[in-house]
Amino acid sequence: MLQYYKLEQRDSFDMKKTRTVYKLKTRATLSPESFIHEVAKRRGFSETVITGVLADVAKEFEYLLGQGYGVTLPGIGTFTVGVRLKEERKEQLEEEQEAAAEAEESGKKPKKVAEPNARNIELHHINFRKDKRMFAEVATRLRRQEKERIGGREGSRITIDSLSQNERITAAQEFLDTHAFMRVADYAEITGLSRASAQRELSELVKFAPAGITCRGRGGHRVFVRSADYSR
Repeated sequence: MLQYYKLEQRDSFDMKKTRTVYKLKTRATLSPESFIHEVAKRRGFSETVITGVLADVAKEFEYLLGQGYGVTLPGIGTFTVGVRLKEERKEQLEEEQEAAAEAEESGKKPKKVAEPNARNIELHHINFRKDKRMFAEVATRLRRQEKERIGGREGSRITIDSLSQNERITAAQEFLDTHAFMRVADYAEITGLSRASAQRELSELVKFAPAGITCRGRGGHRVFVRSADYSR
């Protein structure tokens, strides 16, 4: 019997509406050895043969994806790679853009911003797009399984801890006590958030008046400063 449960996630400060999701309780995560054993048992191949084939497939994946190919496995899905600008070069580029903007505003001749080159590009993620037939088959098998809800009618509730975000806001305010502005990279560094999470949270904090933070500029020139009406 499959078991599932309900999660209610509420962001701190009520900046977002309560979000309700349902999660399936995973029976177990099969180890590579267990997976190979299950395949051998159901399909009649020896475990040695399956192990060898999977190892060869993995090596081919590494090679082909590394050459920039997309790879489709019949009945499973398609894999492609995504790249990004290296973090240190991205920060350097933002600093160069900010310096150029400040020079332009002050009437000085702005320095030329160096365009990133191929050495500054790195792997960011490997995308997976599922095969539609596999999705339909898994959905059919799940429908046939008996299901039981864990936690009764109320289910399980998880509320995101507002204290941790309170601490992050305090850290941002203390940073702005000694700095004229704060960049996304600064907020990520002082809070321990990833750059993407720091970007999202700062965008929310700008809308949350008690945080006392607003933004100036656009794109790579965007910085965060104290609100004019902010007072501790």
